[in-house]
Amino acid sequence: MTDLSPSPDDLEQARALLARDSHARQPETPGLVPLAAALQALRRAKGTGEGITDEELLAAHDALHAAGSSVRHEGTLGALALALVERGVVPASEDYEGLWYFWWPKKAHGPCRDCRKQRALTRYSGFYGDEYRYLCARCRREEREGNAREAARLREAPAAARDTAPAAPAPPSDDQWSTYATELHEMLAPLEWAGWALPEGWDSEWDATVGPLLFETVWRGDAALNVEYRPGEQVLELQPWEDVTGDFPESFTVLGETVRLQAADTPEAAQARLAERAGELGLLDATRARPADTLPEELQQDFAARRLGRLFEPAADYRQLPLEKVLKEAIQHPWLSAYLNWVVSISGRHVQPDVVPDAAAVGVAAWCWRNDTAVEEHHLATDVLMARVNIAVTQAIQPHINPVEGVDWDAIEQALTDPQWALPDGTTIASLFGISWPHVRTTVVAQLAKWRRAEDELLGPETTLALLTIGGSTDYTHSWWGQGRWQAICRRIVDDALHSQITLPQPYNYQGPEALVRDLARPDLLSDEVLRWLIDMPEGGTGGPRGLRFHPITSPPVHVWAPYGWEPDIDAAS
Repeated sequence: MTDLSPSPDDLEQARALLARDSHARQPETPGLVPLAAALQALRRAKGTGEGITDEELLAAHDALHAAGSSVRHEGTLGALALALVERGVVPASEDYEGLWYFWWPKKAHGPCRDCRKQRALTRYSGFYGDEYRYLCARCRREEREGNAREAARLREAPAAARDTAPAAPAPPSDDQWSTYATELHEMLAPLEWAGWALPEGWDSEWDATVGPLLFETVWRGDAALNVEYRPGEQVLELQPWEDVTGDFPESFTVLGETVRLQAADTPEAAQARLAERAGELGLLDATRARPADTLPEELQQDFAARRLGRLFEPAADYRQLPLEKVLKEAIQHPWLSAYLNWVVSISGRHVQPDVVPDAAAVGVAAWCWRNDTAVEEHHLATDVLMARVNIAVTQAIQPHINPVEGVDWDAIEQALTDPQWALPDGTTIASLFGISWPHVRTTVVAQLAKWRRAEDELLGPETTLALLTIGGSTDYTHSWWGQGRWQAICRRIVDDALHSQITLPQPYNYQGPEALVRDLARPDLLSDEVLRWLIDMPEGGTGGPRGLRFHPITSPPVHVWAPYGWEPDIDAAS
C-alpha cells in the first residue's frame, strides 16, 4: 500500500482550510494529519500525481471520519465519499453506526450496483430488508417491478397454507375506502392550500398483511412527491417521486428521503402534525428550483422559458390571446416590466410560479405596503416595531387571498387604511406614522390600485397570484413571518442558542424552549425583549449563533432539475 503520509504542503492546506471555515481552535500539527492526508488522497484520486487505490482512498476517509471534530472537515469528508461512490465503493447499511448517509452523496455518477455501467446514480434507502444502494434509473425501475412481482407472489399463499392459516380479515367496504380517502384528504389539507393538487381519486390496494393502502403522486406545477397512507397502521408517508419511465422530463421531486408521520387522534391534530413537517421541508412555500449547472445552455434556457410560460399561460387563457402577445404586453408594461426584471428574474429567479396564498399575502405586504410606498420613507423607531407592523400587515391581508377566488383588493385596501387598525397592544398603525399617515395611506392605496388594474386588464387572477407568490418568496422576505417554514426557522434559532448555552429571553428561561417555539407562532403577541432576541440574538456575538436577520436557516432549499436520463457528453466537453 502506498504511504499516505501528508507533505508539508498538505498540512499547510489543511490549516488554511480550517482557518477559512472559521474553526475556532487550530490543532497542533499532529492533529492536522487526518485532514491533510485526506486532501492528499483527493488530489491523487483526481489524477494529480501518483494514483491511489480504493483501499487507500477508503482508509483516508475512515481516518478523517474518526478524527476529532476540530479537524473533521465535513466538505472534505463528503468529497471523499463522492470519490468512493464514483469508484463503486459503498458502505454496508450498518457501517459508521448506520449514519453514513448523512455525508455520502444522494446523487453521484459511477458504476450502478446492478448493471455496473457508468451512470447517473441515486442512493436508495434500506427499506424492507434491502441495503442502501446506488442505482441508475433503469435498474431502479426494474427493481421496483421485481418487488411488485414478489409481493404479488407472496400474497398468493399455497392452498395448504391457506387451509391452515387463520381467516384473513375482509377487504374494506366501499364506505370504508371512502372514509380512508376522506381521512387522507383532511390530513393533506395544508398541502392543498399551498397549491398541491390532490387527486380526485386515490389508487388503492389491500392484503391481509399490510391492510388497506392508498397511494398517488401529488403535483404542483413540475414538482412532485408520492403520498402513501396505511390506515391500519395509521401511517402517512411522503416519498420521493421518480420519473422511472422518462415520461416527465420537465419534472422533479421535492423530497430526497421518505418522511414518515404517525397519524394523530383527531383530524385537527393530524393536520397540525403534517403542516409542521411539510413546512419544515418547504412544501408549504413556493417551490424553488434551478437547472443543473452542468446542463448545456439550451436546456437552461428551456427551463427558464417553461417557467415563464407557466407564469403567463393563465393570463393568456384569461385574455383569450396568444401567449406571445400577453408576454409582449407584460414586458412593455410601464411598471410591471420593472417587477418582472427585478423580482421575477433576479431576486426570485429560482421561485416557481406556484399559487401559494400565504406567500402571496407576504408578496402583497412586501410590494403594496413596504416597498414602492411612503412606508420606507417614514422609518419607525425600531426594527422590533417595524417587524410588528409587518406581521400586522400580513395578518390583515391573509383573509382576503384565496387560491380560487384570487385577491380581494377592496377588502385589503379597507383593512390597510382603517384608522382603527391596531397592534395587539391597542396602538393604532396610523398613530405610529403620526402626521405622515395620510401620505402613507395615499401611496398604499395607489399601489393596490396599480395591481388591481394590472389583474383586471392584463394578468387575470391566477397569474396575479403567482406573481405575488414570487414577490413573497424572494431573498427580501426570507425572514418574514407568514411563510410555511416559519416554525422550523424559529426552532433552529432556538436550538442553536441552546447549543451555544445562550440564555433564552424571559419568561422562557424558566418555561423552556418548547414553550418559546410554540409561542413564536404568534410573535406579535410576545414582548419586545423576545422579538429583539429572535431578530438579532444579542448574546451571540460576532462568531456565535444568529437571529433571524443573518441566520442561514432563513434561506430556503433550492431543488436542482435535470431531464430524465441526461448525462453530460464527456467527449464533447473535452
